[in-house]
Amino acid sequence: MQENKIVVGLDIGGSTTKVIGFKAKQLLNEVYVKSNDPIAAAYGGLGKFLIVNKLSIEDVCKICLTGVGASYIDKNLLNCETIIANEFEAVGLGGLYISGLKEAIVVSVGTGTSLIYSSLNKTEHIIGSGVGGGTVLGLSSKIINYRDFDLIDDLASNGDLSQVDLLVGDIAKSVPGLSLDATASNFGNVNDNASNEDLASAILNLVFQSIGTSAVLASRLFNINDIVIVGSVGQAEQAKKTLRQFEELYSVNVFFPEKAKFSTAIGAALSGSNL
Repeated sequence: MQENKIVVGLDIGGSTTKVIGFKAKQLLNEVYVKSNDPIAAAYGGLGKFLIVNKLSIEDVCKICLTGVGASYIDKNLLNCETIIANEFEAVGLGGLYISGLKEAIVVSVGTGTSLIYSSLNKTEHIIGSGVGGGTVLGLSSKIINYRDFDLIDDLASNGDLSQVDLLVGDIAKSVPGLSLDATASNFGNVNDNASNEDLASAILNLVFQSIGTSAVLASRLFNINDIVIVGSVGQAEQAKKTLRQFEELYSVNVFFPEKAKFSTAIGAALSGSNL
């Protein structure tokens, strides 16, 4: 990379695009834009990043794209060298960078979920799942008539899972290795008086227990105890509450790094440069 030049990473999602930049090894101020049009998002996100960081396009030596919208970009952006980084590699490298780990299972939670094994020498896509933020929105829109993720998460914080889920304590006095508050069956004990808060909590619990189970199985497969959750959906309070239960149950370490929303954009820049 040219000295003092900027490498930019863009993660172009279905509705939100995240943009980061490195000057040498220093991470600059990150930005995001909302747009369903990947081309508009790419140009808009790049422009916003330059304005926020008081830069011009001449300060940038390379732009590294990833995400579902990257395939729509078939030429250099603003006449700057533009490449498409491997998304799985970007997820893995970004997860390691923001967590400070050298090896981990990186779980990217967006509309769906992907699980990546990543080390400093190797990245491997383990498996993907259609269960993710899209599942939360779809179920919530039909069950409680809400489709705003932040609002659903807020509702869930005041919910009571025992009004919807069947808990271990409902069917047994004790089970070795399990808390009586552990879920025996998602939506297995729906009370007619269950509130929207209870139902929102149960929906998020269902989705993130599924994700947590897959993550633990992946960690067993690779004999790794460290699991890094990236993507904005996985930072929801109910997500953290549910996934942290797996730490005690299965002796794993679950990390929720501060810059998880921008992790894949960071990984794209790392993957496409010599940083």
